[in-house]
Amino acid sequence: MASIAIIGQGYMANAHAAAWASAGQADAIKYICTPRPKEGAVAAATSGQYISDLEVILRDPDVKYVSVTTPTPTHKDIAIALLAVGKHVLLEKPIALTLQDALEIEAAAKKSSGSLMLAHVVRFFLGYQKLHEASLRGDLGNILSVQARRFSPKPTWAAWLGDESQSGGMLLDFSIHDFDQINLYLGRPVEVFAMQTSPSGPAEITISYEGGGVGQVQSFMNAAPGVPFTSTIDLLGTKGLAHYEFSAVSATEESSSGNGASVNSWHVFSESGNTIEQIPSDDPYGRQIAYFLAQASSGGKYDLISTPAAIAALKVSLAAKQSLAVGRSVIIA
Repeated sequence: MASIAIIGQGYMANAHAAAWASAGQADAIKYICTPRPKEGAVAAATSGQYISDLEVILRDPDVKYVSVTTPTPTHKDIAIALLAVGKHVLLEKPIALTLQDALEIEAAAKKSSGSLMLAHVVRFFLGYQKLHEASLRGDLGNILSVQARRFSPKPTWAAWLGDESQSGGMLLDFSIHDFDQINLYLGRPVEVFAMQTSPSGPAEITISYEGGGVGQVQSFMNAAPGVPFTSTIDLLGTKGLAHYEFSAVSATEESSSGNGASVNSWHVFSESGNTIEQIPSDDPYGRQIAYFLAQASSGGKYDLISTPAAIAALKVSLAAKQSLAVGRSVIIA
């Protein structure tokens, strides 16, 4: 197999490296690229060479696949440079901090002999996938509304996350997962209204959709220490309802590890019958990498998470931020 490079050496770089390792590709990780390399910072990349010059990767024809796990403001320049030389790029969400940057990345991908996939890993959580499959089967009928919640203690694994100029803040870096999920079920968002108790408090976001659907998101990224990372989603349709909940020490814990999820379950109640299931093991990052590798090797379509879908989620995030700033609903063009 061709070689892999990982851009970054922090928390998400480790998550990507572990996922590459779970796909049997640990030895293929050739480079870890970061401005201040620290040997051994990415545990699973046991054969990786730590470098600080992106040009090394751009000039190396052996490197075919690249995980980009750097702070969001760097995404545009790094992704465009990689795409320009034909690399297959797995770019951490959010795609960018601004719509203009996102559109420039999309344009570069369209011209590239390589490909671009956005790492919206929630789409690879087995529970979320099971609910989506139930919806596609018609078990729930027409989806009328979707509610999602996402709670976490204040993240301490990357200082830049606390700088809104770098991360985009909670609504862009954190809530974007839920905006993406609600878009998946309800279609084109047209209006967003957001409220927040305080700059560090919970946020409540309501999204109106073309055709009449309504989505609601509750986000809190400053929960008390000891509160586990928790994400839930509820679907209400004309024929039934469905629910999924994941709760764990951290968003990247695998429930199969023995110290991961305290809750990982889904259920569907519908006209066609009821399903309640515990999910004993899940490796969404591993399945995300496997999908990226398979699709990159066969045309790079990435239907499961398209670039337009990632941009649509960004639009909701930006509209929610604007709504908080102006204190009223914001129309999405």
